[in-house]
Amino acid sequence: MKMTKKEVNYFDMFIQIAGICNKAAKVLGEMICDAGNFDSKAQVIHDIEHEGDELYHTLYRQLNRSFITPIEREDILAIARNIEDTIDAIDEVAIMFNILSISSVRPEAKDLVKLIVKSSSVLVEATKEFKNYKKSKELTPLLVELNHIEEEGDKLYQNAIKTLFKNEKDILEVVKWKNIFGIMEDVLDACENAAEVMEGVIIKNS
Repeated sequence: MKMTKKEVNYFDMFIQIAGICNKAAKVLGEMICDAGNFDSKAQVIHDIEHEGDELYHTLYRQLNRSFITPIEREDILAIARNIEDTIDAIDEVAIMFNILSISSVRPEAKDLVKLIVKSSSVLVEATKEFKNYKKSKELTPLLVELNHIEEEGDKLYQNAIKTLFKNEKDILEVVKWKNIFGIMEDVLDACENAAEVMEGVIIKNS
């Protein structure tokens, strides 16, 4: 009897990669809020990022082999890519904290990382609901929440930059933190981008 190749469940892969993103975000939260051991925590996050990268490339290879997909190919790739972009940005934040020799963490960074952890947690729940996107009553509110978190992040970012330029006299510190705050905002943007693609799938299939 001829064996049939097991079909890939892309929805489960979204949940897996979102879980990796959430894991990286939580370690970043520990790294920033505990303000210490940046080197070892940055390495842990980098290892998690590698795990996400491997899963993304697995999904990409499987997508190239699939004749039939549950949603459009470009949407599958866009959701996975945006979540992977979120993980990459988290990794970049950790790298910046480490290589820039940050000695003390600004309160605005702690506020932003709390939003990053929250956003990645909501993203996990959204990917779980996305498996049943045609019938789920919880998915749309989760996607709306991700949008609200990103908007809150924009306000925090703007206030952080304003405070930085107003109060910090050390130009080197200004340069360091401007870069860090920008990448932290990128994390929230990428997370929202994944939500927007999922929302687009709902609209296309409604």
